[in-house]
Amino acid sequence: MRLTPFTPARARTPAAWRLLALALCAALAACETAPRAGSQTQAQVLDVVKDRHAVRDGHPELYAALRAGVTRRELDEGRLVEGECGVPDGAQPSGMRWHTMTVLLPPGVRLPSGSVADVRELRAAWPAPDGSVPARLHGVYESTATVLGDAGAAALGPRPGTRCQVPDAPSGRWRVALRGPVPAWAFDFAEAGLRRLDALRDSDLAAGRVLRLGCQLKVLDGGDWYAPVWVATAPDTLRLKPGEVVRLRAGAEAGSKDTGPPAEVLERHSGVAAPGGHALVRCG
Repeated sequence: MRLTPFTPARARTPAAWRLLALALCAALAACETAPRAGSQTQAQVLDVVKDRHAVRDGHPELYAALRAGVTRRELDEGRLVEGECGVPDGAQPSGMRWHTMTVLLPPGVRLPSGSVADVRELRAAWPAPDGSVPARLHGVYESTATVLGDAGAAALGPRPGTRCQVPDAPSGRWRVALRGPVPAWAFDFAEAGLRRLDALRDSDLAAGRVLRLGCQLKVLDGGDWYAPVWVATAPDTLRLKPGEVVRLRAGAEAGSKDTGPPAEVLERHSGVAAPGGHALVRCG
């Protein structure tokens, strides 16, 4: 079907829109597309990652909930809510170490933002390497707690919230200040991200072979528009540090719903210098 300016909008298929966009890019000679999975590109090392909790892929606040068996349907029903609480820690500027938490509510229970609840069966997606309690957790709702009084709130320091562990709380139960429900669409991104991180080997993480890498694309005005990021494992014989440029076989992007194969570092790209400041090397 030939498209004209008078073609009804319902007749313009997504494929047709893509063709029009590509034609416009070609006409202006300034549009780049993200590397496809399996293709090679140059990329810059952003971080050397030794802890899955630090990868920041997708929606890490949901990983513990998925690990506990929370389903997309429960998010659709508005039963998974986010919360936060603090543990006293003199090493922190505020005097508190903060934890974010997802809480699964029973069917039919609705709690407004600002409610304080007791939760049990706390768990993380993975143990912390140093044996401490990870910053992101998941728990199961037990009951609605009494909101802390002014004295309890003042003990938290300048940041508002509630204390995770209160003196009268049974062992294994935490108290959490709740926010709103988790949007259901986040489930698909978190599920794909969790698969990518589960595929990483502990030995590669410990050896500093797991990397976050990215590159920059430009669009019609020639400015930086999109910076795809990948999590990839470097070969055993290659030790890389932030800022270095590599040749990369593209794979599933971090932060996407793509469940395809992971990206793969092929070699150090010593002939390309990384730009300074916050800029990244161009894809390609």
